Amino acid sequence: MAEAIWSVGLMTGTVLDGNIDVALLRTDGETISEFGRYTLAPYPRATRDLLEETLAAARVWNFEGPEPAIFAEAEDVLTRAQSQAVMDLVTSAGLEMSDIGIIGFHGQSGLQGFHGQSVLHRAPTPDRIGQTRQLGNGALMAQITGTRVAYDFRSRDMEFGGQGAPLACAYHAALLRGADTRDEAAILNLGGVANVTWTDGADQVIGFDTGPANAPLNDWVKLHGAGDMDVGGALGAAGHVDEDRLSALLQHPYLSKAYPKSLDRFDFTADMAKGLSLEDGAATLTAFTAGALSPPVPLAAHWICCRIGPQTYSSRAAGGIIRR
Repeated sequence: MAEAIWSVGLMTGTVLDGNIDVALLRTDGETISEFGRYTLAPYPRATRDLLEETLAAARVWNFEGPEPAIFAEAEDVLTRAQSQAVMDLVTSAGLEMSDIGIIGFHGQSGLQGFHGQSVLHRAPTPDRIGQTRQLGNGALMAQITGTRVAYDFRSRDMEFGGQGAPLACAYHAALLRGADTRDEAAILNLGGVANVTWTDGADQVIGFDTGPANAPLNDWVKLHGAGDMDVGGALGAAGHVDEDRLSALLQHPYLSKAYPKSLDRFDFTADMAKGLSLEDGAATLTAFTAGALSPPVPLAAHWICCRIGPQTYSSRAAGGIIRR
């Protein structure tokens, strides 16, 4: 068995909540032996605005022609910000950057995993491989931190015919192994997009994007100048679900599509609530996120919702929208 090593993980999700998630983890690549320090390092407002402009430019570009010039600017800014977040976390944990090594598990002291920022994702189809664009300069981060960096995981996966998402499944699988789960179990992650990881309690692991989560709701709130998110679900709670619209949304073909499958952040947008009041729109979008995981929608609903009752099945949910 490989020696457990210290790793640093970075994540800035598609939800664009303005934070860099940074965590220390001791792992052999299959199991988790120790949880280290964790923090949320906020981006400055200017950086958040730059990333939103970059997402807008990415949708216009859509993998056609030269990349927008703003990509290079945003990539440099976020790489430097995330590099500083890594160094700050390592220092706060009483470690040195020399304690963080490289992926490969050859006995070195660790790995720094740099996910980057997803700005565009196009899932594969039967007649073409998928495409994705992650902003993150691994070479620059390695130079700044003095540590070797593994990065751009999505692109490599898609080059070999994979979906490139969700990446969280590998971590979820390790968590479930650590919980000594011998029965079927699932972890639901509600970020900008919702995804599920399921295990049979043995060797089989399945993961895929199930539908929208925070992204449409957050964008709806921002569109109305009411903040960055529906804090505590207050707006949705004050509104009413448009049942006819919800029923139509739940017929979306993606929800019943067989896995493997993945989504771009903007495959489901705030336009789903167009014409509704702020509160009714928030209620309807939240209901759709929940409904996309519930019967009669198959697959994830079967695991997450239908199997909470029997004692031999378990589920876990995480993400900002569970508080809404």
